[in-house]
Amino acid sequence: MKNLSEKIVYGVYYRKSSESEDRQAQSIPDQIKETDAIAQKEELQISKRFPGESQSAFTVGRPIFADLVKNIMAKKINAILVWHANRLARNPVDAGMIIHLMDEGNLRLIQTPNKTYSNTASDKFMLQLEFGMSKKDSDDKSEVVKRALIGRAERGMPNGLAPIGYINDKTKEQGNRDWFKDPIRHPLVKKLLQVMLTGRYSVRELHTYARDELELTTLQRKKEGGNPIALSYLYRLLKNPIYAGFFFQKSTGKEVRYKLKDIKSMISEDEYWKIQGMIGIRGAQRVTHQKSVYKYFTKCGTCGGNLSTDFKFQLICSSCKHKFSYPNRSACPDCGLAINKMESPTYLNYTFYYCINNKKHRTNCAGSTIEEKKLEAQLLLDMDQKLVISKELSQWCIKNVSKLKDEALEDGINLRRNFEQKKKTNEDKLERLTILRISKDCSIEDNNRFDKLQKELREELSLLEIKMSNTNIDWLSEAKIDFDLMSEISLLIRTGNIEQKKDVLFAFGTNLKILDKKLNVTNKKSIEAFKKFLLRARIENKAFEPGKTLADKDKTEVFASVCPTLHGWRESNPRYWFWRPTYYHYTTPAFQLTINN
Repeated sequence: MKNLSEKIVYGVYYRKSSESEDRQAQSIPDQIKETDAIAQKEELQISKRFPGESQSAFTVGRPIFADLVKNIMAKKINAILVWHANRLARNPVDAGMIIHLMDEGNLRLIQTPNKTYSNTASDKFMLQLEFGMSKKDSDDKSEVVKRALIGRAERGMPNGLAPIGYINDKTKEQGNRDWFKDPIRHPLVKKLLQVMLTGRYSVRELHTYARDELELTTLQRKKEGGNPIALSYLYRLLKNPIYAGFFFQKSTGKEVRYKLKDIKSMISEDEYWKIQGMIGIRGAQRVTHQKSVYKYFTKCGTCGGNLSTDFKFQLICSSCKHKFSYPNRSACPDCGLAINKMESPTYLNYTFYYCINNKKHRTNCAGSTIEEKKLEAQLLLDMDQKLVISKELSQWCIKNVSKLKDEALEDGINLRRNFEQKKKTNEDKLERLTILRISKDCSIEDNNRFDKLQKELREELSLLEIKMSNTNIDWLSEAKIDFDLMSEISLLIRTGNIEQKKDVLFAFGTNLKILDKKLNVTNKKSIEAFKKFLLRARIENKAFEPGKTLADKDKTEVFASVCPTLHGWRESNPRYWFWRPTYYHYTTPAFQLTINN
C-alpha cells in the first residue's frame, strides 16, 4: 500500500447534506478526523483538500464536486480520499462521471476508511452498486418525506416556517408542530391587509406605512430576522393565501388546495383574491376564482333563462385619471405609470348579472342585465317592506306557533295513518288481482280489464306516496328557524359574507327574476303565505309596526289583535302545512354560523 501511495496523488472531499444541517453539524469535522487518520496511517500523498460542501448529492450541480472533477481531468490529482462513497454521488449523473473518469484512466483510486476502490472491473462494479444503493436510499427518504408532507397538509397543517404573523410551536417534535398567533405581529399584519383592501394604497405606500407607522419587523431567528419588513417580503405576504385560510401543497406532480385548520384566517377568500387583482401581474388571475352571491337564485324575466356573471376590476390612475382594467397589468396604458408607483390609486370593482341564451354569450334580453349592488338594493327594499319583522314579533310568532304543535301533530299523524291504511288496502287489492289473473285462463277482454285495474291501482299508490312524503309532522323546527331569520335577514344580507347570504336565500327558497332592470322576489310557499297575512295584519291595525312595537310576552294587545290574521295561512287549509323541509340542509357549517351570530 505504501508503494501505491507514492504514485498516487489524493484530493480529499467532504460533504454534508443541507437538508439535515442541525443533525449533521459535526458531520464534516468527523469526516476530516476519519480521513486524516487513514491518510496518516497509510502515508497517503495529499495534494488538495477541498472545502466541505453543504449540499445534497441527490441532485446535480454541486460546485465543489465540479471543482473536484475538474482537478481530476486536469491530472492534478488521480485519487480521491473520502469518508464514504455515498459522499461523492447519490444521483446517476455524478455517479456516471466518477465511473467515466476511472474508465478513462484519470481516476485510479477511491480510498475510504473501510474500503478501497481501484480501477478494476470488480471494484467498479462494487462502486456502481454502492452508488445505486445510495440513490435508492435517497429515493426512499424522498418518498417518506413527501408522504409526511402530504399527510400533514391533509390534516390542515402547512409545512415549513410560519410566515410573519404566526409562530411555529417548537414544544412539539418536528413534523407535528402547529402554528399559533404571534401576539406582536399578528394584529399588525391583519391591520396591513385591511389597509390594502381599502384600495387607497399602492404596495410601495403600504410598505412605507408598514415600516414607518406600524414598525413591522420580521421574526428574530437564529441567524436572521428582526429587521423592518422589505418590499419584496411584503409582496410575498400579500400573495400568501395562508392569511385567507387556505394553502397549496404539491401532490403527485400538481398543486392541491387544502383548507387551514385550527387557525382563524385574517381575511376572507374573496378579499384575498381582491388583493391579488390589486397587485396586478404579481398576483394570480382572479376571474376563475370569483364567487357571486345571486347567480343560483336569478332568472331572466323575459325568457326564463339563467343569468351569468361578469366581474369587472378597474383602476383610476392617480396621475392621468385614466380608468382601465387592472388585472394582469403592471402600468397605466395611457401614461405608462407603474401601478406599484401610483400614489393613492382608486380601485373600482363591479359584478354584473346578464342573461345568456345562446352559446356565443350574446344576449337578446338586454333588460335583464343588472349590477349586483343595484340588485341587492332592490332585494333589501323588498325585504324591509314585505318580510322583515322585529325580534320581538319573531319571538312572539315562535311562541304562538308552538302552541299549535300538538294539534298539528295530531292532525298530521291522523292524516298519515289514513294514507297508510289506504296504501295497504290498495296493495292488498293489487296482490289479489295478480293472484286471480294467474289462477285462471283469461280472454283478451279480461286481460285488458286486468291491465286497466292494475294501472289505476298503481297510479293511486304513487299518488299516496307523494301525499305521504308531503305530510310533514315536524314542521315546527323549520317554522322557528324561518321566524328567527325574518328578524335578521336584512342585516345578514347587508353585512354577511357570500356563504352566509347564500344560506339565508336557500333557507327561504328565494327566487329572483330580472325584467327591465327591476327585481321580482318570490320565496317558498310558507314565506309567501306569511308575507300575505303580515301585510293584511298591518292594514287591519295601523299601530302594528314590528320595527317599533315592543312585545310584552302574550299580553301584547297589538300583536294579539292580529293573531287570527297571522294564523290565516293555517285556516285556509288545516290539513296541509305550508312549512315543509326544503331541499336545503340547515346543518351546514355556514348556516349554523349564520344562526349563531
